[in-house]
Amino acid sequence: MGKINGCLKAVFISFNALFTVIGSLLIYGLIKTIGVELQVGTVDAPSMVWVWVFAIGMLVISLLGSHAARTENKACLKVFAGFMGIAMILMLICGIAAAVFKSKTKETFDSAEVTQEFMKHQAELKSLQEHLHCCGWTGVEDWGSEIPSSCSCYASYGQEDECKSAPSGLRPSTIYSKSCRDVVWYYVELLLKITLGILFGLFFIALIGLIIAVNMINQISCHDNFGGTAMAMGAY
Repeated sequence: MGKINGCLKAVFISFNALFTVIGSLLIYGLIKTIGVELQVGTVDAPSMVWVWVFAIGMLVISLLGSHAARTENKACLKVFAGFMGIAMILMLICGIAAAVFKSKTKETFDSAEVTQEFMKHQAELKSLQEHLHCCGWTGVEDWGSEIPSSCSCYASYGQEDECKSAPSGLRPSTIYSKSCRDVVWYYVELLLKITLGILFGLFFIALIGLIIAVNMINQISCHDNFGGTAMAMGAY
């Protein structure tokens, strides 16, 4: 009879097997990506290093967890629990950093310096307007009386809210209602929310892993203590 509850062990091994598969797929994807980037000549080494560390770490830790559960090795379970605790701290730090980054980015977007910079590089702003269906960085007022054609809006059925009338006497007469700042911020904020969601999910997963590992360590300790007591009583 094992020292750990069979159901708990099966759940823990399945939990780690899932992350072994995910880690292996990440590594496979990274190998393929590096092959393509080497051909194109656009390898971003710093960012790739962190992704490699994350993928290899996930694979190694999940294999450690599976091995610890199968062999009922208390030392390996303690190491696994330590990694889960470290992962929780890292996810918490990254989450705080993402929240701070969001606040600072919003302040930057709202600053007059960014608007002035875009008005110095009007070609980029016009390109942004065409692709994102917006007008001006903060609004049509950025262009004064000379509104570019890239602000022109031709709404199709069901998209009337994308357009609005230009200030009286100015052409084009119908322009995009949203500013490019608001559109860009929508996507930046969406990306940050997804990032925070992933970090929260990883934090929660690490917490579950830690709780199960500690539970199994306690079960092994109780079994060993009970076994030792039984042997002593038998000898007596």
